[in-house]
Amino acid sequence: MSFGLLGYLVSDLTTFVIILVVMVFAFMFHNVFQTWAASRYGDPTPRMQGFLSFEPQQHINPMGLMFFVLLGFGWPNQINLNSQSFRGRGSQEALVWYAGPMAYIIVAFACALLAFIFLFSFENAPLHRSFLIAAQIATLHGIINLFPLYPLDGGFAQIAIGNPTMMQFMGWVGRFGLLGFIVFFLLMNVLGVTRALMTLVFQIFEIIIKAIPGLG
Repeated sequence: MSFGLLGYLVSDLTTFVIILVVMVFAFMFHNVFQTWAASRYGDPTPRMQGFLSFEPQQHINPMGLMFFVLLGFGWPNQINLNSQSFRGRGSQEALVWYAGPMAYIIVAFACALLAFIFLFSFENAPLHRSFLIAAQIATLHGIINLFPLYPLDGGFAQIAIGNPTMMQFMGWVGRFGLLGFIVFFLLMNVLGVTRALMTLVFQIFEIIIKAIPGLG
């Protein structure tokens, strides 16, 4: 996805549309799921600001969507939390932030399930490919947001927890700005960390899908 979605716009319009629709929904679901988690733990702030609804204008960040189309990675508007509403030394607030990556993984699983159904139940290879790519992209967003870097969900989670080691690491990477962010993920890619995590997630997807009656 080094060239975002533009390659699909030229070569495979169906895949382009499916990926775009899936990820726009994923960006909204990311915020809705975090908002639901915040309400569950006692912070109504994002719900009162309208983040519990699936209104595109509430969630979609134009810059984040543009970066997604151009580069293959994007983001929604960020929800706002009131740290004083949470108990447990920030652990509950951290769980709210981690609900974001989980939302992407849920969307990815739904796409993987659809890809499996289109291939084995309808023998539709093109749609299988389209939804499989969408699943991979959603999974990548979930994995990347787990890393403890600001302004990713994982970074906000570590700020909430206040882990000294992680805070020091985030501060060190943050000194280099966007360059440090890019170098970190290039390193994760070269070392195979990102690919290994994606493989693990898809192995779990396969186990779950094959356990569903009629799909195994």
